[in-house]
Amino acid sequence: MEYAVVLFAFLALVAALGALWHAGRDGKLLNLAIQAASHLCSGAGLDPSALLHAEDVLLF
Repeated sequence: MEYAVVLFAFLALVAALGALWHAGRDGKLLNLAIQAASHLCSGAGLDPSALLHAEDVLLF
C-alpha cells in the first residue's frame, strides 16, 4: 500500500512538472506574469515574445 501511495505522488509530481514545462514553453506563464504585474497601466501589448515585457517581468 505504501508503494502505491509513493508511486501515485511521484506520478502526480511528474505530471505537474510536465504541465508547468508546457505552459512555460507556450508563453502562458509569461502572459500571466505580465497581467499580474501591478505597474502595467494597460493590457495592450501582451505579446509573449516582446523582450521589453519579459525583461520588465523578470526584473520586477
